[in-house]
Amino acid sequence: MTITEQSIREDDIGISNQDDDILVRVKDLTTYFYTEFGIVRAVEGVSFHIKKGEFFGLVGESGCGKTVTALSCLNLVRFPGIIEGGEVYYKGTDVLKLKDKDIRKIRGAEISMIFQDPLSSLNPVFTVGEQIAEVIRLHEDIKKDEAKERAIKLMKEVGIPLAKERVDDYPHQFSGGMRQRVMISRALSCNPTLLIADEPTTALDVTIQAQILEIIRGLQKNYGMSVLLITHNLGIIAENCQRVGVMYGGHIVETASVKTIYKDPRHPYTQALMAAIPRLDLTIDKLQTLPGSVPDLIEPPTGCRFHPRCSYATSKCAEEVPPLETWTPDHDVACHHHEEINASKD
Repeated sequence: MTITEQSIREDDIGISNQDDDILVRVKDLTTYFYTEFGIVRAVEGVSFHIKKGEFFGLVGESGCGKTVTALSCLNLVRFPGIIEGGEVYYKGTDVLKLKDKDIRKIRGAEISMIFQDPLSSLNPVFTVGEQIAEVIRLHEDIKKDEAKERAIKLMKEVGIPLAKERVDDYPHQFSGGMRQRVMISRALSCNPTLLIADEPTTALDVTIQAQILEIIRGLQKNYGMSVLLITHNLGIIAENCQRVGVMYGGHIVETASVKTIYKDPRHPYTQALMAAIPRLDLTIDKLQTLPGSVPDLIEPPTGCRFHPRCSYATSKCAEEVPPLETWTPDHDVACHHHEEINASKD
């Protein structure tokens, strides 16, 4: 696959040191769900950062904790989920320590989210125009008519035809692709600094997927915002993102630039994902597969959660959780043996 290169004050809300070009820094984020079957350790010790104006991808198999990570960053985890620990610094402020009234000023205005299923995220009894305008009026002192005009303008911007006529239509009157465009226009209604797109192309055909991603890319450049793109599709990551974090079993196992991840993956799980991608330049009898199955997060494996499926695993892997360590300045890996595993290609 070819890829083009694309001083400290602490108070009750928490202020952290932060590089000037970093918009969001997540540190040791941990979220559990307390169910009748046991504790689901959905996200555990997750750390990554997103730079200003950056397209950052979070990739991994279904159930690895990507969506829970995003919801935790906005403190939107619902019962029985509880954010057990960690910090999420946005512009230097730990949003997890903000009071409800303060974090509500950030959600939807400075940080917006596009959810997986637009039909379940849109209210069926209100028109799409009312739902877009509602977000604008919630965060800005603006009249109802002005908010509706802004909604029409946003609908046009994301490519909804006849926006002026369709602003009074209901969600069920739109196709899946058009509903997703409505979600994007609602997310952009207050010019956010960070857009979280959670599987924005789920259940859409390939052509519509490409259109939705093209809209997000164009808006990202026009607005200069950062984007957190959550997906399980490595092709989407390659075409859209600048850096990527790879998740497995509720942990971040590797982060690097997209070019580095594709050319020099260090973690055995990332290498297995890369090996499973069909390639036109190689003649093979069958695609490589990864043995075993994703871990049960109620009773996850001890040590490295990938070790039961890893051909390089040793007793240390079963006993100790590998820390996310810096390999090069912009490449972090959580593997006890990545240096010896990759020694032959270095």
